[in-house]
Order: sequence, then C-alpha cells, then structure tokens
Amino acid sequence: MRERDAGTALAAATAWGGAAAFLICLLIRKVAPYPRWDLLACLAISAGAILAWWLRASARSVPADRAAPAPPRRGPAGRRRTRWWPDRRLECVILAQAAVPLPLIMLFLSTTAGTPQLAAILAHHPRITEVSVAQVHHSYLKDGRNYRYYESAVTVTVPATGRSGRGAQRLKGTVQTSQPPRPNDRFPGLYAENDPAAGAILDSRAELLALLGGPAGPGDLAMLAVYSLFPLAAAVAALRPGPDASAGVLGDGEPRMLTVRIAGPNAGNLLRRPTAPGASPQPEPVLTPSLHLASSDGPRELFLDRCLDPIPFADTLRGAQGRLYWTPRAEDRPEWSTPALLVLDDGRYVRGATPVGTPPEAPTGEPVSGPRPDVDRSRPVGPYVLWQPQIHKPGVICFGAAFLAVTLLVSGLGQGSGVLRTACLLIAAAGPLVGVLMIRRRRTRYLRQLRHQS
Repeated sequence: MRERDAGTALAAATAWGGAAAFLICLLIRKVAPYPRWDLLACLAISAGAILAWWLRASARSVPADRAAPAPPRRGPAGRRRTRWWPDRRLECVILAQAAVPLPLIMLFLSTTAGTPQLAAILAHHPRITEVSVAQVHHSYLKDGRNYRYYESAVTVTVPATGRSGRGAQRLKGTVQTSQPPRPNDRFPGLYAENDPAAGAILDSRAELLALLGGPAGPGDLAMLAVYSLFPLAAAVAALRPGPDASAGVLGDGEPRMLTVRIAGPNAGNLLRRPTAPGASPQPEPVLTPSLHLASSDGPRELFLDRCLDPIPFADTLRGAQGRLYWTPRAEDRPEWSTPALLVLDDGRYVRGATPVGTPPEAPTGEPVSGPRPDVDRSRPVGPYVLWQPQIHKPGVICFGAAFLAVTLLVSGLGQGSGVLRTACLLIAAAGPLVGVLMIRRRRTRYLRQLRHQS
C-alpha cells in the first residue's frame, strides 16, 4: 500500500494555500495590467505542489511487511482518537468542489471589469470626480429573480478642472440605479481627462477605486460572501467530529459475529438499508469495491468505500484473520446491506457494510454473548491507496485543462477576445466537475472488470 506521509499532506496543504493566495491577491488588487505576475506566482506554487503530491501518491506501492501506519492520535484520557476516514470522502469532495469556484468567481469579476472602455480611460490620465446628469437618453428595467434595477444611458457633465485647462465636458455613460435617473442627479464618475471619446464609467466610489487597482468593492465582496455560505456549510459537514467506529454496527437488535479470513479483492452491488423506518432504500445498487471474506460457515463480502482500491488493499491484508460484526433486523431484506465492522486480530479495524443475504449462502454468524469489541483503543487499517493512475487519468486531463484556462486568463492571452475569455472561464469552471464525473465513470468500469474476473 502507499504511504500517507507528512510530505503528501504538506503538498496538498501548499496547493490549497496557493489557491487561497490567488483569491487574496484578487481581493487586494481587483484590476491590474496583464500579465498578472502575482497570480501567476500563486498558480506556479499550486502547480508545483500538485506535481509533488502526484509523484508521491503515485509512487510504487510499499510492501505489506514494510508499511508503517501513522501513529494514532490520543485524546485527553489516553484513548486513541481515530476514525475511519473514507466515511468523509463525499463531504470532502463536496467541500473541494464548493471551494474551488471562490477564486474563479473573483477572477470572473476581475476579467469582466477589464473592458475596452476602462483600458482607454486608464491610458489617458484617469480621474474620479462627481459628475452631474445632463440628459437621460433611455432607461430599461432589469427585473430578475434576485435583482431589480434600471440601466440607463445618460450624458453627464464633468466640471472644469484647472489642471487640464479645459472647460466643462459632456461625456456619455451608463448607470445602474434603483429608480430612473433624472437630470442634475450626481454620481461618482471615472473618466479620462485627455480622451472625452472614452466616456465615463458611473458607479460607487469604492467600485471605481477597484477599477484603478484598489481592493474589491462592496458589491464584489457581498457576492463572494453569499457564495461562501456553500463551502462553509460543506466544511462544517466535513470537519465535524466523526462517529465512533462501531456507530450503526452494534446498535439495536442482536449483534452477530463471524470469524473470518481475508481471501482477496472483489466488487459487488451495494444497496443500503433505509436509514429510517418506513423509508425507501437508495434507488438502485451501487457497484462498490469489497473484501472477500472466508469462514468455516461460508463466504461473506465486506463492502468498502469507493475511494479505496480493493486490489492492493486486499493484497496487504490477505490472510489476516479477525471478527466481523453486524446487527441484522427483522425487517431486513436479503438484498439490503447493513453496516459492518471487521476487527482484525492485530487490533486494527475496517469499517464497511455487509449484505444481509439468505442463509445458508450467507452465514449468519453467532450472537455476541460476551463483551463487545473495544474499538476506542483500536486504529483503522492504513496506510491507504490514494492514487490510481488508470482511474484518475481522465480527471487529470480535465483538471489540467481548467488550470491551463486560468493561466491563459491571468497571463492576458484571454483578454483580447470576448469569445476566448468566455471559453476560458467556462472551461475553468466546468473542468473540476467534469473531472470528478469522469473519475467516477472510470472507477465504475474498473470495478465492473474486477467483478467479472472474480
């Protein structure tokens, strides 16, 4: 099995740190000339960390006799504080998918703010001052589900300044307001003193300062704060204290125990038991990796989480003996699967699910009459297989395409054409999601082949 060492963890933390620094740079300086070297430096840090993680995680497997599990963490009372980490895989994936769009949203706001009008103003001595509406050409009501405002085309009067030596200028612009503007209304305006043809950009002073290289304005921060609720909720779900290893296994009913030996890898259809009385099970079985268990009464399957590769996992544990615990219920159907816990003789454990089955094909074990297993002083089986090149290759391509699209945007190559910029933004946003879906599809194919070979 492959080691989960401090180097792998450090590489992952560095990659996320580069993404966080990318977002901070955009918040501090929303609009800046391209290429954005600060953003490119953040991308380079993340790319180097991801490459280091890939090389370490896809290295040659560690033989079972030399695999050194990480030392368990201990709680205040001296008990080992461990948990079966694959139970949190889905929450962690959701957290990552919700966190990745945060810098992409800010990048979208930054790139869309860099209009040709802004470039013309910045090239001819930009200035922010209070302007007065001289004429309203037309106003259109923009009424959507979450917004309602008037977008108006106006001509504004810019007061004369002694520095330019010019009199009052009349410039064209657009403004967004809650009510239609009227002549003599005043707004902050950004314009070029030496280029009246560039017109004026009308907005709040904070938003105009952001266009001049200042920090993001309150509108951008509000939009970012609203979206941040999604990754915050995902973080709460992923980082909350985990349940005990025996949670759901030794519950109500008569627990069963079966002495087993790990015979090899397998894959099968997992159909979970309903979580509440009267509820329906999951719509259809999910092809899931499993450990094939042998006993004197017959074979059983222990379904694992889909992020674990059953082949090296089973090869490391092949021949290991232990006790399989589960608790059947009177309303269980043979095709349902119930939570199960495999406690090995060396003190380690594996958490999963086992099919209820139909006796005698599925041995029912014996009632647990003695003391129940003390998993508080046990540790989960590890280290784990983190990288499967044959499964993750399509995902790597999708993530790489998204990374390349972001690099093109911050290097300025995507700014010359609106079509190219839109395409880069779409690829950057869709790449991670498509990558996860492709990994899931390739994993299903991998498990289907494993099942046919078993």
